[in-house]
Amino acid sequence: MINLKPCPFCGGEATLVHISKMGNDGSVVKCHNHNCEIEGKWFRVSSSYASDEKAIEAWNRRVNDE
Repeated sequence: MINLKPCPFCGGEATLVHISKMGNDGSVVKCHNHNCEIEGKWFRVSSSYASDEKAIEAWNRRVNDE
């Protein structure tokens, strides 16, 4: 089971998405709230994560985490 935290910007639901772009496969996490300021932007920023685990780790990280 994938445990994704809510979007850190709007609290919206997030989903892990697999992408393939120009022969490069990757995993990203995307916020489903179309009114969220990060929706769409985060998708591009996090597309460099090659594995589900790395994408989830990056999404779930918060500034106050140790």
